[in-house]
Amino acid sequence: MDLDQLRSKMLFLGLTDAQLQAVSGIAQLRSFRRGEVIQRRGALDDALYVIEQGSVELRVTTPQGERTVAVFERGSYVDEGFAGDFFGEFSLVDLEPWPASVCARERTVVLEFKRDDLYEVFSRDVDLQIGMILNIARGLSRRLRLRNRS
Repeated sequence: MDLDQLRSKMLFLGLTDAQLQAVSGIAQLRSFRRGEVIQRRGALDDALYVIEQGSVELRVTTPQGERTVAVFERGSYVDEGFAGDFFGEFSLVDLEPWPASVCARERTVVLEFKRDDLYEVFSRDVDLQIGMILNIARGLSRRLRLRNRS
């Protein structure tokens, strides 16, 4: 896996080459067709996803039907026009079912990081864990600011 490509992702900002190598060693590349469900509402997922190509939408069910509440797409961390290039971060901190469904908006390729694999890497490198958790927090903060700006 190309370390420069990982380095450009918000989730991996500030990580060393060795840390990026450790993370790349546990990544699984997965592809989804347009309309394919990546995670279904109510499912217990154990993965964090980073978008390599394409985009996904987070859909909630309301009394009026399903509606899209967020779009996640590949982008650079300096680009204000995206909600984030990663999703599923809550699977690292809580064990609650997904509150919404995630569907591919187009052909989408993601890097999947299983929670247990990440915890194993984190147990060997606390600085890596802190760096990624801080980047997740930055991403969540950015999403809130963009949402509140509307």
